[in-house]
Amino acid sequence: MGATNCPETPRQKMIQMMYIVYTAMLALNVSAEVLAGFKTVGDAINVSNIAISEKVTDFYNNFEDAYKNNPEKTQESWDKAKQIHKETQDLLHYIDTLRHGFFAYIQQSVSYTNAEGKSVKLQLYDENKQPLFDTVRKALIEGKFDCMTKADDTHGGATYFLAPEDGSGFSDVDKGAENCRAAKLKKKILDYKASVNKILGEDSIPQKNMGLMVEGKFVNAEKDSLDWENFTFNGTLAIADMVILARMKGELLTLENDVLKKLFDKISANDFKFDKVTVISRPTASYIIQGGKYETRVNIGAYDSRATFTANVNGSTLTSDESGSVVYTAACTTPGEKKVHGTIYVKKDNGPAEEYEFDDSYFVAPPVAVVALTKMNVVYAGIDNPVSISVPGVDSRNVIPVVAEGAATISKDPSGKAGDYIINASKMGKIKIRVDAKMEGGGTKTMGEQLLRAKKIPAPVLKIGTFKDGDVVDKNALAAVGKINAIMDDFDFQLPPLKVTSFEFQVSGSNSFELTGQGNTFNPEMISRLKNAKKGQKVYIDNVVVKTPDGQTHKLKATYRLK
Repeated sequence: MGATNCPETPRQKMIQMMYIVYTAMLALNVSAEVLAGFKTVGDAINVSNIAISEKVTDFYNNFEDAYKNNPEKTQESWDKAKQIHKETQDLLHYIDTLRHGFFAYIQQSVSYTNAEGKSVKLQLYDENKQPLFDTVRKALIEGKFDCMTKADDTHGGATYFLAPEDGSGFSDVDKGAENCRAAKLKKKILDYKASVNKILGEDSIPQKNMGLMVEGKFVNAEKDSLDWENFTFNGTLAIADMVILARMKGELLTLENDVLKKLFDKISANDFKFDKVTVISRPTASYIIQGGKYETRVNIGAYDSRATFTANVNGSTLTSDESGSVVYTAACTTPGEKKVHGTIYVKKDNGPAEEYEFDDSYFVAPPVAVVALTKMNVVYAGIDNPVSISVPGVDSRNVIPVVAEGAATISKDPSGKAGDYIINASKMGKIKIRVDAKMEGGGTKTMGEQLLRAKKIPAPVLKIGTFKDGDVVDKNALAAVGKINAIMDDFDFQLPPLKVTSFEFQVSGSNSFELTGQGNTFNPEMISRLKNAKKGQKVYIDNVVVKTPDGQTHKLKATYRLK
């Protein structure tokens, strides 16, 4: 009996360590897919923001031209446009300061290969420990999010955004000090939206259409009610924080564009003298998921409502509708930046039609499905495994996960939120989850696949109180506990209590003999044998029968030396 309960050999310990490393590698493979999805979306949002910024600048320049044509008529609206433009630039600068400062705080330095194929290494802090904002900006432009090697950091966001800027540490349990960066950003956003309402007056944009939602309470995955600061930055991935700030810039630019349009629309076109026709292209979106549809409404700045005009857009000949617009649509079947070129033909009373050219662009993003295991690194066979599944840019109600390969089922989590599912594997092996999405134009499209691995639930560990196999313990302490427990040690998944059905008990020595117990409690004779044992003797607990929820039966054992 004693020989079978000897301490592990060095070879056994090495095998166990290799198993732990292997499990960690599997976890890293899953995380890499999630991080790659964030990086793809983040880079696409940055490209989209550049396009939106250019459109706002064009709109602003057109507004300025209208003012030059008729200052008296446009003075009030032009002054308001300049005010909102200045406030927008100030808030954009603050968001960029946070983005670049946080990136430097997380990374310290970066290495990447630039477009010319040269290796670049950059330090993001100067000798005074201050972030080099221009260097960070260069790194993000040239290296994009791929140069972010610490994208999976989940602690830096809370420290950088929620702790006071003076470095004094968190000032309260909510980590929402008034002088933290997140609180300051929230206040600046609320002040900006209040300024929009004041500038537009009765023509103000409804709050729900403004974006930049930071008011009220937010509910996390554990159904806790949080303020915006903690919901957004507490415990999130560093790459997610960067994407969130990039998305804020896009929402801010879109809001500025809407404000400028409302101010511009208040100016009557009949009061202007036009010496040329201006072409206006208004796309419904400049960032589109692959499989969707691009649409733009093309107008001329002044037109005769009693007449129509024609246009050739990317080879398609179109005629204006009753609103004086030409509507061009294109299927988005391949990812990348797309160019739109067109020519509008405006009839004249005499002579040939005048031609006016225009150019536009939009970005088609590849479909990205994010499959994030919420409580474990692998799928365990025979039990319910919670998983969160989403597709950036697609309503969760239109996301359809399917088991494409492997012995498993997937269903909605009845107790979770939108996007929460349960995977149940019937046996070990590979499981491929395919994520489809319903498209606006009808039909479905595959947005991505995720390969998971199903494993057995690991064997539980035998303990008497806090004493584990191999411990040197006092006999009275063992007798006082008098009960065997089987627990899942270092197992991050919550399971029902494990039940011990039977076990064998023995104290070493010439007068000892083996006793059998039912359940998990020492009987009186076992307690008596234990109390009469001497220092140096061993207590053997063997053939402990335990069942785990997946139906596996485990036989456990432990040895204790008495002191």
